[in-house]
Parts: sequence; C-alpha cells; structure tokens
Amino acid sequence: MSLRFPYLQVAMGRPIVPLGGKVHRPRPVIGVTIIGPAGTVPYDGLLDSGSDDVLFPEDVAALIGVDLTNAPQGTASAFGQRTIPVRYAEATLRIADNQERREWRAWVSFAPVVRRYALLGFAGFLQYFTAAFHGDREEVELTVNGIYPGT
Repeated sequence: MSLRFPYLQVAMGRPIVPLGGKVHRPRPVIGVTIIGPAGTVPYDGLLDSGSDDVLFPEDVAALIGVDLTNAPQGTASAFGQRTIPVRYAEATLRIADNQERREWRAWVSFAPVVRRYALLGFAGFLQYFTAAFHGDREEVELTVNGIYPGT
C-alpha cells in the first residue's frame, strides 16, 4: 500500500504567472510526528528531494527530550544561503494518511533556525520511500521500499 498526501495550498497574495494566475502555490507538505524519549511533537514537513537530510529546528529537540550537548555536528546550507551548524540525534519519525501509518528510527539534524516546515530530505526519510509527485493531482504518493527499517 501507499500513503497519499494532498499538496498544501499556500496563499501567495498575488497571481503566480507560471501557474496560470493561481494565487495559491501547491507544496508537498505533509504531517510528520517526531518522537523522542520525553515527548512527541507533530510538525509540518516539506518533502524535498534536493535536501540531503531531515532537518528540524533545534527547539524541537528539547521538546522531545533529546540532549544535543555532545551530539555529532555538521553543517547544512540551502541553495544560495549561508552555511549553518547542525547537530544530529536519533529520533523516531511517524507519518500517516487515512489508510496507513509508518514509523521508523532515523538520524535527524537539528539547527538553530526558525522554520515554518521541517525539511524531509534523503537521509532518514526519502531513502526509505519511492516517492511519486503527481503534479496533475497535486498530491504525493509514498511507498515503502526494500530498505525501510520500520513498522
């Protein structure tokens, strides 16, 4: 079975020329729950095939009880933006639609940034799914693949 998620319609406040004048931009944003030893936080996550990792704001780590004091460190950068420090920790991720639920452990990066959406990139997320982005239906379909480590 596959999980299906409709695109989130994000109001732009002006007509979008390449979309024929629509005033909403469709984005593959899905609900993702991050679970740690002391808590569970639901968050909106942008499926991003251009992102290397899963990225959440640093304050989410504290909410789920993850201590980043001695966590492995790295850096991340967005297209055309500055490099930011990240710290890595294992957490459980969960997604669900009306038919199916999936949960697995993954390495997640946490950054000292304020983001509207978590980034759901390759390592820890998209590597475990075959993702079909249906532009005509404005929905994304995620099917677990052979390396999916969860339930």
